[in-house]
Amino acid sequence: MTTAPQPATGRLAKAYAAIAVALRYFIVAGWIAAVVVVVTTLPALTPSSGVASLVQPGSPALRAEYTATSLFGEPLDAQAIVVQRAASGLPPAVQAAAVRNALNVDKASSGSGQHAGAGLLGGAPIGGLAGALPIPNTARLFPGSLERSTTVLTYLYFRPSASAAQQQAGSERYAGRYASGADSHLVGVTGAGIAAYQQGVIISERLVWVELATVLAIALIVGLSFRSLGAPAVTLACAATAFLLAVRIVAWVMHQAHVTLPPDVEPVLVVLLLGVTTDYSVFFVSGMRNRLAEGLTKLQAARLTTAEFAPIVLAAGLLVAAGTASLAIAKLQLIGAFGPALAVTVLTAMVVSLTLAPALISIFGTALFRPGPRWFRAARKAARQAIRAQDEGRAPAEPPRSPWRVREAIARFAAARPVSLVIAVACVLVLLGVAVGATGLRLGAPLVTALPSDSQPAQAQAAAGKGFAVGIVAPTEVLILGSGVTRDTASLARLQASLARQPGVAGVIGPATMAALIRRAAAASAAAAAIPNPMLAKSGNGARFGIIERTDPLGAPAVDHVAALERNLPGLVSSAGFSGVRVEVGGETAAAGEVIGSVTSSLGELALLMLAITFVLLAIFLRALLAPLYLLAASVLALLATFGVTVWVFQDRLGYDGLVYYVPFTVAVLLISLGADYNVFVVGRIWEEARRRPLRDAVAVAGAQASRAITVAAIALAASFGLLALIPLQQFREVAAAMAAGVVIDAIMVRSLLVPALVALFGRLGMWPGKR
Repeated sequence: MTTAPQPATGRLAKAYAAIAVALRYFIVAGWIAAVVVVVTTLPALTPSSGVASLVQPGSPALRAEYTATSLFGEPLDAQAIVVQRAASGLPPAVQAAAVRNALNVDKASSGSGQHAGAGLLGGAPIGGLAGALPIPNTARLFPGSLERSTTVLTYLYFRPSASAAQQQAGSERYAGRYASGADSHLVGVTGAGIAAYQQGVIISERLVWVELATVLAIALIVGLSFRSLGAPAVTLACAATAFLLAVRIVAWVMHQAHVTLPPDVEPVLVVLLLGVTTDYSVFFVSGMRNRLAEGLTKLQAARLTTAEFAPIVLAAGLLVAAGTASLAIAKLQLIGAFGPALAVTVLTAMVVSLTLAPALISIFGTALFRPGPRWFRAARKAARQAIRAQDEGRAPAEPPRSPWRVREAIARFAAARPVSLVIAVACVLVLLGVAVGATGLRLGAPLVTALPSDSQPAQAQAAAGKGFAVGIVAPTEVLILGSGVTRDTASLARLQASLARQPGVAGVIGPATMAALIRRAAAASAAAAAIPNPMLAKSGNGARFGIIERTDPLGAPAVDHVAALERNLPGLVSSAGFSGVRVEVGGETAAAGEVIGSVTSSLGELALLMLAITFVLLAIFLRALLAPLYLLAASVLALLATFGVTVWVFQDRLGYDGLVYYVPFTVAVLLISLGADYNVFVVGRIWEEARRRPLRDAVAVAGAQASRAITVAAIALAASFGLLALIPLQQFREVAAAMAAGVVIDAIMVRSLLVPALVALFGRLGMWPGKR
């Protein structure tokens, strides 16, 4: 019996295919055993709370916080804030009680030295609580006040050793003890530390729903595409195996490397794992169906499919793994942790797909495609009859028409150079037009505002933003350090006035402000006269100012304003009359600015490394130098268009003040890497066909057959990332939208239109210096 012509695949690929098919039952049993061993011996993935993700070791903002703690006892910025508010006005007794309770915390902490809030009005100690600071907007005396006597904020300061969970529990305990009465008008607890903890809780609670929804989406997409139950079963079997292995292998690798995995990483890791495994499995399943449609037996079809697609999946997996691994050079912990974790994930998915998928398709054969589309059943029946007729010496019946005949005709027309030129120019112009929107990209590091609007921290911050300017929840701290600076009251007053005139500033808390408040309090109570000015160091060698921003202190506008303030500070300090002093800037906004600056400063290095790695691997696989250049250019265009769409959706339409700082860089690495993945599949198939037919026909035949597999894979991958939006946090909504849009743009416009047009335009010259 004769068979359909075999593609000119390499000897190693053919040998591997023969081994994989021959050992198919052992491979399945081996993976089952591997899953059992890994699940029972390796640790589970346990991300950190994420509180430290905005703080870098050696950070100037962190150094300023240490300096403020040593000079003043505690920094201005607190990780937790209790908010009490009544729009019609807080009763004077409630305001007085909030101030008294906070002062009792400080008195107990400083008097006993226990730093645990012991002796608070006879209550039990609050673990980790070291101090409290009351801020009422009584009579609008406090800078940044927008209303009169409606809001009281209590800053809670915890010991550095207190975990995020301890801060959350301690804050709730404080609020429950001192602000839980019906007349207390408690709104809730907010702050950067509380928000970071709540984000970790939300991720943990919603991740399982993301996993379930992704599995269902993959089953539905693959099942409908192949019109069978077997195809999604094989795909999900590979995905489940890769998932069970990868999450524990990643945990083990991170533990060995002493790297803490932030909670933001795990959801991206999971959907990338499921999406990539689905991609690679779909390639094998699609190739198997095409071979079976040619009338081959299941083992013949499995060997040819494996020989054809194993090199493509190997190259694609290495491209994605190398691209994501390049994130490891980032200076920031969060982005740096993405690199190794995602690389290990992709490598696991690749190895599972390269072995388990060929084994399963060779075991089940045509059963995978039942009932299947009508064209498949007709094509296989006709092909089997033709083979029998040929073996018996009879003339075979006329073969059924190709199911891709319309696509092939369109692709053959589009492969003509004049038409290809028009298509390429049109695609480039459209992508550039959409990419223009990316010029408005702004970056922020929101924590509280990234939470759902009905969450307690978000509601509490919104309430604080009505009684005060919203920047009150995280003031920026400016330290003036020098011998005897506290005695130069005139220069301090001039500097405070200058700071108040800076863009975006709603108010400034300075030594003069607190001196006036203390004098007013002393008029009502003689005991208040003994309160020291918290803005002046007891040593006399330091003074500080609190800058209250008009907008969310971790949003893009506030970060930009504080960055500009830091650049202007030397001139402002000098103009105020100071000389020989040192200036430090701390607070959440300054820390966020440093993080964003660190990320953007490493962007050039990261981009060059990622593009270089991708170019080298593409050149090795394609055995060419020219084709990788225009393929990378197409990927970069698709990426810029994706950023344009993302900015338009979130900043222009939804009114966000910026994207979360790490989203564009993570999306960029994933899309460039996955784009190279699809490049390998499309161009590899075209060049394989070009070895035995004219290039125009090769583009038509291979492009038409590859487009369906790429479309299915791209829809599954886009759905996987799109389902990240089930986690109701801003960063995941942005990643979901950007990745879904990017995958669709890449698969539909770039790989299906632009890349075939470029291949047709450059012709066999694109294979230079390889054999043409």
